[in-house]
Amino acid sequence: MALKVLIVEDNMIIQMFIESIIESMDENIVRTASNSNEAISALRFFSPDIILLDIGLSGDKDGVEVAEIINKDYQIPFVFITGNSDTSTIERAEKTNPMHIIRKPIDENQLKAEFEIICSKLTEKR
Repeated sequence: MALKVLIVEDNMIIQMFIESIIESMDENIVRTASNSNEAISALRFFSPDIILLDIGLSGDKDGVEVAEIINKDYQIPFVFITGNSDTSTIERAEKTNPMHIIRKPIDENQLKAEFEIICSKLTEKR
């Protein structure tokens, strides 16, 4: 099942890595954003089925704050991507009810497996 996926990641190398893998799976349509402002703009015009959202975004808002906006205004499922595994960050993130959390560093096989889990969860919700 092809999905419209928004990847919100401020590290361009990681963003391109995730984008190339997700696009190769089931002909998904992928858009990217590098900060909170681009992410919120993309939500208005792209209407993704799922959002892959870095917790540690640079800029005005971090990923948790963007997730709060997503929950309030868009009700689109999202998955956090994080290199921060400290308890306070994870607890703060979990309060926003992410569909899943993917931990960095990510390798290609791990990302494919995690994305398959995400797709099956999305299918269950529909």
